[in-house]
Amino acid sequence: MYSSCVVAGTGILAIAHAFSRSGWIGLFFLISSAFMSQFTGIILIKCLYSGKHNRLKDYADIGLAAFGKPGQFIGYFFSQSMLFLTPTIYIILASQNISDILTYYGFIWLDTKTCIWIIAVIIGIPFVLVRNMKDVSFLSTFASMATICLLLVVCVASMSDFEDQTTLAHHDFAIARNVPIAFSTFSFSYCGHVIYPHLEASMVTPKRWSKVLLVATCVISIMYLTMGTVCYYVFGSTAQSPIYKSLSIGSSQHVAMFVITIHVLLVAPFYLYVFTTRIESWLGISHTQDDRMDFEEERKSKLMRMTLRIGQVILCGVIAMFIPFFSDFMNLVGTILSDTLTFVLPCLFWLKLNWHNQRNSLYYVESIACLVVATIGIGCATFGTIDAVNALIEDYALLNLKG
Repeated sequence: MYSSCVVAGTGILAIAHAFSRSGWIGLFFLISSAFMSQFTGIILIKCLYSGKHNRLKDYADIGLAAFGKPGQFIGYFFSQSMLFLTPTIYIILASQNISDILTYYGFIWLDTKTCIWIIAVIIGIPFVLVRNMKDVSFLSTFASMATICLLLVVCVASMSDFEDQTTLAHHDFAIARNVPIAFSTFSFSYCGHVIYPHLEASMVTPKRWSKVLLVATCVISIMYLTMGTVCYYVFGSTAQSPIYKSLSIGSSQHVAMFVITIHVLLVAPFYLYVFTTRIESWLGISHTQDDRMDFEEERKSKLMRMTLRIGQVILCGVIAMFIPFFSDFMNLVGTILSDTLTFVLPCLFWLKLNWHNQRNSLYYVESIACLVVATIGIGCATFGTIDAVNALIEDYALLNLKG
């Protein structure tokens, strides 16, 4: 449930738009992303147990074990950036949804910037109070239900719009130049890797990780394929991101917007909690360290922890105000961070950590797979970043013209 909750959600909103950019060939790349994500999700957890004595904690620890201090910095930078920017993307999406719904019903004084801070407060309350991953475990059930509800609402509404269409939508088989940016959307949609070490650590039976991940990947892939295929077939090259913008304005669109808003409100605390745990541990103010403090030190620790977390939520809100472009900002994060964390770093870390191990046929198969996946990830990250940056530049140019 955890895995499906943190991975599915906002990714499902962009699948049809990614197909509109890549054509039907995007189906192949979506399925390929699922296979590669499953593979790297397994070897990432294997890397956690490559330490001589204790289990490693996260990307930074794996990077340190593999490449020393440079590897630790790279692992820490990319993982922490992903953990922080993902909730920022969620705030952008949720605030735009709430603002659009309220504007439609006449509450024009609640603009997007105001809604950003309303959403930040709603996300910040559970985040400030949470003590460990299990404290927010119940949220995963509701978040997963919201995703399934979104799938049903959008697919049914899309087919209803299809019956009212007077002309068929335009479809392409393949648009080669847009494959990297579309692939980055798929990688973002499967990028739960930055959370995986913490999820695996919270499991009662961590040895079942590969099976749990396989089930989660299959469930998520079915949802992505259903949403992407139906919506791209109905809307074709005009499919937008988030996909509910392609629906006819009315109750169905608003229900979809409300449901995905509920989802991101439930999931955002996961990412922020994992983001802050390492910082709090470094500062000596984590919950696990409270037991060793006297009453006065514990009170100061709680105050510092709350202040730090409130500051993190405020910073998310500030960034959301200055980069209010959900789709293109998600693409940029996907190309730079998701591709790297999902496909590149797990493979490079595994290759380095297992370089001197006993070599058998399985080792060579996994090594070849790591080289192929890492190469694809690097290529898509490079070309996708160029496209994503250009798209953001165009967004700001249009915003200046309107201003």
